[in-house]
Amino acid sequence: MEIAGTVAIITGASGGIGLAAAQLFAARGARVALVARSAERLVTLAAALPDAFAVPTDMRDPAAVQAMVARVHAHYGRIDVLVNNAG
Repeated sequence: MEIAGTVAIITGASGGIGLAAAQLFAARGARVALVARSAERLVTLAAALPDAFAVPTDMRDPAAVQAMVARVHAHYGRIDVLVNNAG
C-alpha cells in the first residue's frame, strides 16, 4: 500500500503503538490526524510531525467520535486510512 499522500486517522496516538504508527505514517508521507484523550501530548506531537492535526477525543463517547471524524474530514477534505488503536 502506498502511504505517501494519504490521510490517516490514528487513535491512541499519544503513546505506545499509536505513537509509533503516527511517526511511521508521517515519515512515509502521510498526513496524520492524531487522536487520543491527552490534548497536550497530541499538540506537542503534531508540532513535531509534518502536516499533522491533533484532535483530542474520548473514543468511549460515540458523539465525540463522530465529531472527530467530521473535524478530520473538514480539515483534510478526505480520510483514507483508520488505525483504530485506542484502548
